[in-house]
Amino acid sequence: MKSSQLSPEISVPNIIINLTILVFLASNVYCQTDSIRDRQGNTYKTVMIGDQLWMAENLRTAMYANGEEIPHITNDTDWANTNAGAYCYYDNNSVNTKLYGNLYNWYTIHDKRGVCPVGWHVPSDREWMTLEKYLGMSSSEAGRMTAWRGTNEGDKLKHRDFGGNNSSGFSAMGTGYRDPLGIYKAQGTDNDYWTSTAYSNDNNLEGILHGLLSTKTTVVRNFHDPGYGFCARCIQDNITKVSDPLEIENTLVFPNPARGPLNIKNACDGALTITNKEGKTMLKGVISGSIHQIDISGLEPGAYILSITGGKDMYSGKFIKE
Repeated sequence: MKSSQLSPEISVPNIIINLTILVFLASNVYCQTDSIRDRQGNTYKTVMIGDQLWMAENLRTAMYANGEEIPHITNDTDWANTNAGAYCYYDNNSVNTKLYGNLYNWYTIHDKRGVCPVGWHVPSDREWMTLEKYLGMSSSEAGRMTAWRGTNEGDKLKHRDFGGNNSSGFSAMGTGYRDPLGIYKAQGTDNDYWTSTAYSNDNNLEGILHGLLSTKTTVVRNFHDPGYGFCARCIQDNITKVSDPLEIENTLVFPNPARGPLNIKNACDGALTITNKEGKTMLKGVISGSIHQIDISGLEPGAYILSITGGKDMYSGKFIKE
């Protein structure tokens, strides 16, 4: 095993993230993952659908990404009167959170502190449409508002216990929801996912949602009052794809997250660069041979992008320093 000597450039602030092994193949970057972890320590299965890496479970965190608590509101009147972020369990029963996740008002989703793990975010309306189109929905159908759209894309998203075939692995369940007056409704038959996208309804700020019913095979796209309590998923921030792969066969980067040396197997010979999320170069060097060990002890904890360029071959992806 060769050890690459890389020169440090600058450091980044301390941040916390997940448990992912990135596997780079000739035409795509794939993620094999047991779980990711949110700020509170909850773990979630993930699923790659097309070019998007999604949580395969609903969000359960009671904290914003900076560690501050999201208010937990059980009282109906308090829920109806708040115009700040809040979450709840369906029927105020914490047993529901493991299977169905928490219900969040849209003020929580829209909060600049964020609710997803570092390197992840609540998907936008456009990202939801990308998912639906990958599953077979036409662009003209995907763009319709206040309508049930598509053919059988809903079935592909729904768990079998929710009336679907779950061929996508998304595993949507019948979470139910909480209305703006604080009343819980429709567990087992209804599922609505907030997006991060705002909608102006007669100059009233509302949030766009995508929803499913146990009795329908299609997917609704709509906008609702931010006082509704709906569930949420997170999607990984963009992953850079392989460019002009040529003779690249496969590359494995491990462990990820890494506390000690970072191992790279089956990479092409070439220049290696590690940048932070802002694109600033943190380490750079040259690697050769089939197995490399990179000393990342000089990096602060956080998320980084590793890129390797050799001739016309180039690929990159994310890793985490703990």
